[in-house]
Amino acid sequence: MRKVLGAFLAGETRYTYENKNIALSMHWLFTAEIASFYEGYYANKGIKIIKSTKATGFSTNSKGEVTEVKLDDGRTLEADMVIVDIGGRPMISLFKGQIEEENGGIKTDGLFKTSASNVYAIGDVATFPMKLYGDMRRVEHFNHACKSAEHAVKAIKAAEEGRSILEYDYLSFLYTRVFDLSWQFYGDNVGQSVLFGDNDPNSSKAKFGTYWVKDGKVVGAFLEGGVEEENKAIARVARAQPSVGSLEVLSSVGELLIGSRVNRNRVLVS
Repeated sequence: MRKVLGAFLAGETRYTYENKNIALSMHWLFTAEIASFYEGYYANKGIKIIKSTKATGFSTNSKGEVTEVKLDDGRTLEADMVIVDIGGRPMISLFKGQIEEENGGIKTDGLFKTSASNVYAIGDVATFPMKLYGDMRRVEHFNHACKSAEHAVKAIKAAEEGRSILEYDYLSFLYTRVFDLSWQFYGDNVGQSVLFGDNDPNSSKAKFGTYWVKDGKVVGAFLEGGVEEENKAIARVARAQPSVGSLEVLSSVGELLIGSRVNRNRVLVS
């Protein structure tokens, strides 16, 4: 069978179809160095990556079954199945003119209270203060959906009891697992990226990561193939935002920094 998988989340189903003719797109998070590893890895599994184009339509047979996917570069792909994962848009039109909005969502404070009395907004409809970066953001991820709901409930309960609680302090988190691969990302993927480790797709034990550096500090961290303690370590790095004196040295000591509680608050450079 021929499958076309749209976007990365749908692409997580591709492990079922190893050595089949499958096309998929890559994750928006990936740098060129990260993407090159997965592209090579999937190619070794018989999976074809189609880049720099997008789907514009479909062809079907007399039964209404998809037969082709049309691309905006003029090509068509034969397909027996199409999995479309294009994200979503928060439905906030119901509250238009009644609650303050920002960045495509319902504006809240650090406790998820909206501009309307006794009304809270959580999950991907909420635009909330991201304390770590000092701005307002709307986050689309189940991890945030669960944590924001928990925080809002705690805030409501505390208000009823006359107590106060700390504002929400969220660290962005993404992850996936396919085949024998597993990656995690924490923080912000802005600024200059610094690759470390072995990202050869033909390596039997590929393990690599990337730091994102902005204004002299590490603001984001990605790790492929990490164990639990190493994944926890990159989360600590992303939250602590250690200072960086040299990108070249940061690349060479990247693996040393992972798991190092001593160095997580300051990257030592020469």
